[in-house]
Amino acid sequence: MDLIVLAIRVKDLLPGMFVSSLDRPWLETPYPIQGFMIRSGKDTARLQEYCDFVYVDILKSRANSIPQHLLLKNDNPENPSEAAQIYQLTQQARIPYEKTTSRTEELKAADEHFKQVKMAFKTLLSDAENDDQLNLPVLKKAITPMVKSIVRNPDAFIWLAHLKKLDQYSYHHAVSCAVWAVAFGRHLGLPEDQLNSLATGCFLFDIGKTKLPPALLRSTKRLTAEEFETVKEHVLFGLDMVKQTKGIKTAVIDMIRTHHERHNGSGYPLGISKDQIPLFGRIAGIVDAYDAITSHRPYCEPMPAYQAIEALYQWRGVDFQMELVEQFIQVVGIYPVGSIVELSDGSVGVVINQNEHYRLRPHVMVLLDEKKQFLEEFYEVDLREGLDDEESPNLTIAKGLPPGAYDLDSSQYFF
Repeated sequence: MDLIVLAIRVKDLLPGMFVSSLDRPWLETPYPIQGFMIRSGKDTARLQEYCDFVYVDILKSRANSIPQHLLLKNDNPENPSEAAQIYQLTQQARIPYEKTTSRTEELKAADEHFKQVKMAFKTLLSDAENDDQLNLPVLKKAITPMVKSIVRNPDAFIWLAHLKKLDQYSYHHAVSCAVWAVAFGRHLGLPEDQLNSLATGCFLFDIGKTKLPPALLRSTKRLTAEEFETVKEHVLFGLDMVKQTKGIKTAVIDMIRTHHERHNGSGYPLGISKDQIPLFGRIAGIVDAYDAITSHRPYCEPMPAYQAIEALYQWRGVDFQMELVEQFIQVVGIYPVGSIVELSDGSVGVVINQNEHYRLRPHVMVLLDEKKQFLEEFYEVDLREGLDDEESPNLTIAKGLPPGAYDLDSSQYFF
């Protein structure tokens, strides 16, 4: 295999080299999560404050920026390139998905698919509540176009999942988890049949909660130890239901069984850990936790999305596999879709989609001016623009804001 990533000491970096990985987690530094170009000696000096060596992507670096003697060296430290890390996670060749439509183009189709998915899940819940066999064909029919939409451009469905606060938490949570899981699987390069299985698992992993006391699910207080033991039973209830359903894949059943297992063995119902948890179960655990803490629940208010990312980062290597958390953060961004942010010029807007290689520089719809007054016309800004112009000051995100800041509700806006 040709060498495409080269480990280089920071002191040896030259302008034009593209840094694709660090010798420490990205979130422990101020650098963009998916790499940056070295432009001058100032960049190298600053980088030395954080790292001893970094990984340079040969293909993304400028031509002739890497001296021949470095290209011939083969005594690199263990290569943690993104491609290698993802292969270690999935154990299969990565499909290099590309966006084939714009977010605006995809929104119309995604909106209709979103409605179909919601109706299919309502049918599923009705089946479960009435002890009928789960109507898997209806769910599969709705999931297939949803997955294809996310493959074309995940931004549209991610925005709709944020926008459409469904009438019950169970609906919203299932749809959002499915969207995040498919977007995550797409990032990992999984084939479409596996993306369909991920979505199916997310719609089914909490189906056993239909057998729990409704008052327990609606409780506005923290659960007692005894109540929590009762809630844990939803996993086994769900497994009993899906095992009686024709056409359920083993990977989906395993995902339902293990979505509450944790990396350190503290989860349930089996208490297994690390690689004992199948990949789909590990993915489900992350998306389940992320969506739960960023959603309105009966007993607590949602956490701002950017704080939820920080929380996941703190839980890496404890509740969730470190490498998988780092890859998930690359999917959602440091400021996920729907985040309300203040820009460096004082204006305020909402993140509407990500730049895949510049997660600190998403697309933002600006709603308020620098005096925090509503604009007569909203406008979209791509924070990636102008980044290559060293002479031009770049607009950046100054800080994330909590949900409802300046009386804004980003779920009310359809862009």
